[in-house]
Amino acid sequence: MSDCDLLFDLSCLQKKFARKKFRKQIFEAWGCCCYCGKENPTTLDHVIPKARGGSTTKANLVACCGDCNISKNHEEVLMWWRSKPFWTIEREQNLFLWLAKYHPITLEREEKFEAMLRLRSLPQALA
Repeated sequence: MSDCDLLFDLSCLQKKFARKKFRKQIFEAWGCCCYCGKENPTTLDHVIPKARGGSTTKANLVACCGDCNISKNHEEVLMWWRSKPFWTIEREQNLFLWLAKYHPITLEREEKFEAMLRLRSLPQALA
């Protein structure tokens, strides 16, 4: 597929259908809740909450169940998630792999991601 084909697909896609396709791709990539593993997640969660400066991009969105999405709210993901009984290192690694797929340079290691999350939440703490 050439760049022209990709541009053609984008220009022919109405905004409503583009949004559905975008969401569907994320749900299909995950298949279950990123956090607890529940099958057929129904919501998308901003890993870095919008309230803390997170963007609505594929790199910052994961499929999750409604319970996890409501429970996490706008908390820092690792602080919230690691305190839950359903947290596993395997799921956390899957999250880091997802993020690294879109940020290969800035997220080479988990520590960098954790630092990024802390920096993103810093302006909120100072406000």
